Amino acid sequence: MNTTIKSFFMSLLCLCLSAILFCSCSFPDVPFFSKKENEATPQNHSELTETESFPVKLEIAQNSYIIPSKPHRLVVLSADLIQALEDIGVASLICGVSDNAPSGVSVSGAKVCGTALNADCQQIITEKPDWVLVSSQMRQNQMDELAEQGIGVITFSRPQNINEIKTRYRQLFTLCYGSEGTARADEFLTNYQQKLDNAISPASGYAKLANRKSVVYLAQPDYTMATGESFEGQMLDMIGLYNLGELGSRWKYPEVETEVLTPEIIFYDQNLPQEQIFESEIYAQSPAALSGQLYPIDFTAVRMQGLPMIDELAKIAKAAYPQAYGE
Repeated sequence: MNTTIKSFFMSLLCLCLSAILFCSCSFPDVPFFSKKENEATPQNHSELTETESFPVKLEIAQNSYIIPSKPHRLVVLSADLIQALEDIGVASLICGVSDNAPSGVSVSGAKVCGTALNADCQQIITEKPDWVLVSSQMRQNQMDELAEQGIGVITFSRPQNINEIKTRYRQLFTLCYGSEGTARADEFLTNYQQKLDNAISPASGYAKLANRKSVVYLAQPDYTMATGESFEGQMLDMIGLYNLGELGSRWKYPEVETEVLTPEIIFYDQNLPQEQIFESEIYAQSPAALSGQLYPIDFTAVRMQGLPMIDELAKIAKAAYPQAYGE
């Protein structure tokens, strides 16, 4: 009896060992979380770098955003951000734009998707972007509608000075290139600062040795002008100009101070007919009008705060202090 039982168990053991051997030979050892056969594997350095550059955390003001992978499609609902993306060479990522997209930016094929304050959510969803970018707050119900479709909104801060413009460029480089964006931003901003210095430093240096020219940065006659706290007012100060609009606030000059409006130079919106200035009771007899020192400026380019802004600042600086540029 004992011999029979022993023979039975020995046979059973051999059978189990044979089954294990057969399975190990017939099926390769595949881990539970295996890579799919059709999943791309990095084959070169650039692909590997792209993979290693993400995810990254994007810090904007008090908000943090996790960018899991390199974005390939962006809907941008603020004109200044469209310009900034053009500046850093990634406008090709834009698949949707705001109603007021800058005319000088090439976004061929991009669909109009409204504005930050009035977004066309259905069009945005159709475009299937990785992110929606805005520089003014979207309505919460529209953000929620996009979130339900897995579309996140990144809200950038509107720059108030040159340093904040540089910070925004860095944020955009991080968004588009991940950790690799730091080095790219450093190179871009070095060139940016050099261009800015070439545009305005001769004028600001000259102004320190001479009397500052008094100016008005006029949007509409007679009292709509860049005031002291405005971004444009700060730019005039950087160039070394005395902005008569400092007495006002929020682009409105106080009418009770009319007698002070005797600018030596008037910079005005290029869309404003010059005749309106010459016909103005306030400016017709000003030193600027009498000497013909009236210069049209692309106000939109300055408002967008991109690279074209520097070209406009150079025009202002050279018109005010031509001697500083050998003219």
